[in-house]
Amino acid sequence: MGQCRKAKKYALKLVEGNLVEHYGMLWSYGHEILRTNPGSTVKLDIEDGPDGKKYFSNFYCCFQGVKQGWIEGCRRVIGLDGCFLKGVCKGELLCAIGRDANDKIYLIAWAVVNVENKQNWKWFLELLIDDLHLNLGNGFSLMSDQHKVSILHSNAFMLILHYLNYTFLLLQGLIEAVKELLPYVEHRQCARHICQNLQKRFTGAIYHTLFWRASKATTEHAFKVVMKEIETLNPDAHQYLMEKDPKTWSRAFFQTGRCQEEAHNNHVRGDKIIHDGQNLQHEIKGTTIGKSYFSRDKG
Repeated sequence: MGQCRKAKKYALKLVEGNLVEHYGMLWSYGHEILRTNPGSTVKLDIEDGPDGKKYFSNFYCCFQGVKQGWIEGCRRVIGLDGCFLKGVCKGELLCAIGRDANDKIYLIAWAVVNVENKQNWKWFLELLIDDLHLNLGNGFSLMSDQHKVSILHSNAFMLILHYLNYTFLLLQGLIEAVKELLPYVEHRQCARHICQNLQKRFTGAIYHTLFWRASKATTEHAFKVVMKEIETLNPDAHQYLMEKDPKTWSRAFFQTGRCQEEAHNNHVRGDKIIHDGQNLQHEIKGTTIGKSYFSRDKG
């Protein structure tokens, strides 16, 4: 078994190179981005280790063209999400994803941090607020992916509960950071994930149909009519949806002057982009530049 580990480690080293050398190149990488993309934001934080050496802590990137594109042509809604990094180097990838005028995904900024917590979300949001001129959140909507804690009550095993409690704390860190830095932003949830979690608890296609009718309802009266049908069908399902705060997932309550569609599909496609790039960060950079270039060329 020991030989297998050594062989795997050696193979990864051949593929990914010497990690120490790679981290040492981050400064040059950041300077090259700033040289070739004036006005971009690149932040690299390091920390002192117990051995007196410098170690990587956080990395943030937002291109100038992407900033300007979001400010001038995108909808006033931003999705925030984070995921674990794969590969030899562990950590968390944080992303801000927007929607352009054609209803396509628009990757705004991303960061690599050592852990997903309130402190790092604040660090990420402070940079994002400065880049996009969000101020205190007036006139903007923010969508967070809350499916991580969606099955808290579906499994009684302590190990699973311990893990889910951990993800709940991660989500709470994001929520607290948003409340502190963007007190006036409108918060929304991913309707698709709420629907998925509803169907895990209550079987039957009727729940899927009724939920989307409630989510897409354009008036409070229409919303209440559908919710009354759900309550008649199953009071527990009705209670579950009401506990999810309809103001964050039903179009009937969304503030006017912002993106009025129930945000779900683009957020999922945005998840795919960052999850596809979990191994190599330059994949995300390439995707961002490529999409921006082809969209501009097509326009």
